Amino acid sequence: MIARTHAITAIVSTLLLLTGVLPLHAQDACQLENEFIRVVVNQGPDEAGRFSIRTTGGDPSRPSSKNQHLIFGGNAPWTSFTTLNIDGEKYAFGGPTKRRAGQNAKFGKQLTPPTVANGKLTCTYQYGDLDVTQELTLVRGMSTRMLDTAGIRYTITNHGESAHQVGVRILLDTMCGSNDGAPMRTGVQAITSATALTGKEIGEYWQAFDSLSKPTVVSQGTLRGGKITPPDKVIFADWGTLADEPWDPALTAGQGFIRKGETDADTATALFWNPVAVDGGQSISYLTYYGIGDVQTKAGNLTLGLTAPAETTFEQERTEPFTITGYLQNAGGFEGRDVAYSIALPEGLTLLSGSKLHETYDSMSPDETKQMSWVVRANGKQSGKRDVKLSVTSTNIEPNEVAWGMQLNVPAPTLQFSPATQSVPQMTNGMTTIIPIQLNLSPAVDLHGVRFVVKYNPNVIRPLGDPFGVLRGRAFVENGRLLEWTFDDSEDGTIVITGKRLNATAVTQAEANLAIIKFRTVGTGKADLKFEKAALLNDKGEEQNVETSAGAIEVTP
Repeated sequence: MIARTHAITAIVSTLLLLTGVLPLHAQDACQLENEFIRVVVNQGPDEAGRFSIRTTGGDPSRPSSKNQHLIFGGNAPWTSFTTLNIDGEKYAFGGPTKRRAGQNAKFGKQLTPPTVANGKLTCTYQYGDLDVTQELTLVRGMSTRMLDTAGIRYTITNHGESAHQVGVRILLDTMCGSNDGAPMRTGVQAITSATALTGKEIGEYWQAFDSLSKPTVVSQGTLRGGKITPPDKVIFADWGTLADEPWDPALTAGQGFIRKGETDADTATALFWNPVAVDGGQSISYLTYYGIGDVQTKAGNLTLGLTAPAETTFEQERTEPFTITGYLQNAGGFEGRDVAYSIALPEGLTLLSGSKLHETYDSMSPDETKQMSWVVRANGKQSGKRDVKLSVTSTNIEPNEVAWGMQLNVPAPTLQFSPATQSVPQMTNGMTTIIPIQLNLSPAVDLHGVRFVVKYNPNVIRPLGDPFGVLRGRAFVENGRLLEWTFDDSEDGTIVITGKRLNATAVTQAEANLAIIKFRTVGTGKADLKFEKAALLNDKGEEQNVETSAGAIEVTP
C-alpha cells in the first residue's frame, strides 16, 4: 500500500484514510451501504467519481468476511478508475489526478457531483458532445441472492449531431480482505499470471479467494446473464500494468501479478467494451456486477468447493445455460493416489459441455488444486430446491462430499396481456387512438388449445369492427394452415375466444401468441383488462386450469 502512495513519508492520517480506518464522516465521501457491503465514491476534487467496495457484515455464513476489502481504497478510493475511449482519445472518468492511476489520460468536466438518491449513487461528467453517467446500486448476487453486490453502470449520451466512437474500460483494483494478490478463478482456470480473455473464453463469472478450506472473503465478478452487458475482453494482470496504460496494455508471456520493481503480488481486473458508434441524440449503456461471491466448501484432507448460481429458471427455448465450478485440493500434506471426483446433477439440470462428470487422477501432490467447470441448463423436469453434489475418493485419503443447493424455477403457464399496462391519448393526429394488445400464454407447455373471456371497460375502449378488431394468434396457424379459432365480441365489455390445435402438433415454447385485439379509444379514464373463465385444453379437448394476469389501459384527454 505504501508503494502505491509513492511517498514513504506520507502522514499517518493519510494511510489510515486509504485503508478505511478513519470513519466515513471524517472524509468528504459519498456512500451506499447495507448489512452486507458498502460502496464509497470519492467526492474529489482529485480522483472524484472513483469508487471502492468493502464488506460491512459480509457473508452471514462466513464471519471472517466482515469489514473486508473487495476493491482497494477504503474511504478515499483512487486506484480503481474507468477509461473512456472517445474517437481514439483516452479519458479517465471523474476528476483529475496527480497519481499513477489514470495520470496518462485526459479528463472531462463535472456536470453533477456524486449524489445518492432513490438507492442509486450517481455522478455525471461531460466530454465534448458526450455526457457520461456512472450509476452504482446494490443488487442481488448471482450465487448468494442477497443484496451483497454492486451494480456498476455507465451510460453515454451523445448530445451532438455527429456520431462518436466510444469504448469503455473498467479497472477494478481487486482485493480479498488483506490479500492483494489472490488468484482469479474462472471456468476451469486458476489464473496465476497475466491473462487476457476474449469472446467465448469469457465465462459468466470469476471469483477470487485467499483459501479454499477457509476463505476470508469470496469476491465475484459477474460478466453474463440477466441485464448485464457482456464485455468484449477481460484482462487479469498486476495493478501497475493496468494503472499505467489507460486503455489496452501490452502483456508479456509469463508475466506474473507482481508490479514492476516490487516483490508483492497485486492483482487487478479490467473489463473492456470495444468502441462502437453512438449517433447524435442516442445513448448506450454498459452494466456489470461485482461483490460478494459464495463457494460451498467442505474441509478435509481432500478439500472440496462448489459454486453456481443460487437459482435458475426454465423458460423453454429462452432458458439460459450457466456454469457450475468445482474445486478439489489435496490438503493432506502428502501425495494422494487414485483421486477420483464425481459430480451428481439433479434430474432438473442437463449437462451441455465442460469437464467430465467423473475423472480419476493417478496422483495429486500436496496442496495441488484441480478446478472443474460444467455448463448446464434447466430442463423443466424438476422444480424447487435441489442439490448438486461433488464427491471425491482416494485409495489413501478419506473421501469427502460437498453439496450446492439450487432453486429450480419452472413457471406455471399464465395468460398475459402485452403490454400489461400503458397510457395513451384519446386522440392521435385528430383521430381516435388505436391500441393493439397481444394475448399471450407464457410459457406454453404442450399447448393444444385455449378458451377464455376478456373483460374490458366499453366506456373507455372498444375493439375495432370486423375484420380487424380481434385477430387470430400465431399459435393457431401451422405451416400456413388456419387452425380452429373463433371469437365473439357481440356483448359490450366482453370478448370470448376459443382456439384449438387438436389436429396439429402441440406448441411448446417460452411464449405463444393466442390473439391480438385492436382497441380504439371512445372516452377517457382507466380501462382494466382481465381474463375470466380461462382454461387450457388438453389433447382430448378437456379443460385444464391456467393462471392469469391483469392489464390496464389509461386513456388521457
